[in-house]
Amino acid sequence: MSLNHIIYPNVSDNQRLDIKVCDVYCCNVFSENPITYFNIEQRVYEQLSDNVVITGLDGEQSIFNTTGAIGSNNIPANTVRVGSKYKIYSHGTIETNGANQSFILNTKLNNAIIETKTITLPNLNNGSFYELTGEILLYQIGDAGTAVAKSFFNFKFTDQQGLTENYFIDETNNTTFQTTADATADITINWNNQNVANIFKCHSLSFSKIY
Repeated sequence: MSLNHIIYPNVSDNQRLDIKVCDVYCCNVFSENPITYFNIEQRVYEQLSDNVVITGLDGEQSIFNTTGAIGSNNIPANTVRVGSKYKIYSHGTIETNGANQSFILNTKLNNAIIETKTITLPNLNNGSFYELTGEILLYQIGDAGTAVAKSFFNFKFTDQQGLTENYFIDETNNTTFQTTADATADITINWNNQNVANIFKCHSLSFSKIY
């Protein structure tokens, strides 16, 4: 019998596919209290289509697709603890109308901006790829002004010649972030250059939570 069956005896096998147990510290499996500490990572949102397209004429737009996805990017109030973590992975294609085109990347929980970064791009032709990975770690929970969230993100893109450039983002929000109200996780793109040839296409997006 697997550890997932011990912890989740009433969860179906299909549901267990999205659950993995990390940092497990066990005493005797047959003792009265076999699990003393564990973290559980669960995928809560998965994009199933690649029809999220954001051009330089669209203004600020979310890369979350509400019609072509399963799960939810909503985080209910009071469901996390100190040390909880949100993980994000996304990839797709990106192209620009010449060099020195830029966009603003925002990660939000409701109206609280967890991180913001301006990404400046070279001339990227059709077929250039991007990858976004990141996590949001909860240092403190509570109301705004008490709760603290720390973000660590890496945005990288590769041009058609195979050259890769990375942007690393490391920010803290201790003013507007809160865990006592329902929140919707979001990532937005807003091109600074208003040109229809600047195109950001999100092909995949996964959102997971570690309790």
